[in-house]
Amino acid sequence: MNKMKLTALLLAAAMGCGVFTACGSKKSGSTSSEVSSDKEAVTEEFDSESYNDSIMKDIEKAEVSDEPLTFGSVGKEVTPKEEDDDGDLGSYRETDNGTKLYYSSEAFPDELMLTLEQYFNSFANADYTTYSRCAYPDYLEKMEAYLQKEHGYDMKTSFATQCTNLANNMGGKFKVTRIKMDVPQQYDEEKDNLHAYFDNFTDILGEGYYDKLVGEVDNVYDGEFYVMAEGGRSGSEKLLISAYEIIFVEKDGRYYVFG
Repeated sequence: MNKMKLTALLLAAAMGCGVFTACGSKKSGSTSSEVSSDKEAVTEEFDSESYNDSIMKDIEKAEVSDEPLTFGSVGKEVTPKEEDDDGDLGSYRETDNGTKLYYSSEAFPDELMLTLEQYFNSFANADYTTYSRCAYPDYLEKMEAYLQKEHGYDMKTSFATQCTNLANNMGGKFKVTRIKMDVPQQYDEEKDNLHAYFDNFTDILGEGYYDKLVGEVDNVYDGEFYVMAEGGRSGSEKLLISAYEIIFVEKDGRYYVFG
């Protein structure tokens, strides 16, 4: 994959996953015929129904856990050479799992990014227990109640669907290779991003949820992320998710995601 293609994939905000998360927002105006046509080609070879059925058997047996995540480490900052394939992406730090993380440590703590890595790996591995350790407990409870009431299914079914959608985008099982996290620009002139974000999910979380949340946690972080992965039939590296907003909270030394 040449440098221009790799850079364009990340920076063009080309492709989102339609139902990636019930509590997340996709930036508007993102299109890419290159990525869309690639998606159409690989999904013809991928039996999403069979995949969903197979992983659901394990997910149904999985237990929700509130145990803290166990982290490895991130290496020293690496600045690729300009002529490298990823030379235009900027500096990164690599985890023990080999995932390249692109972020500002001043904006996002290392353990937040390691939590984000495990969050995405939970979808790649269809690991609901790890997912439950990443998600904010109150979010899980409220989303479970909402899904049962409005749609008649539970969080495990929703999680299996999200795992299947991501695998479908890749054309099969995949491995996360890169995660880029940026501080998003303000997209509502009348509200800051956090208020606007939670206002979008009042039907799930309730009125005034954000004001209540800030009184319960130590910090709230707003990020916009891009994820690349490799796998599927081709085994090549592709953009998996682009320009989605994600919210983290820090509480008692732990980081949790809403989504």
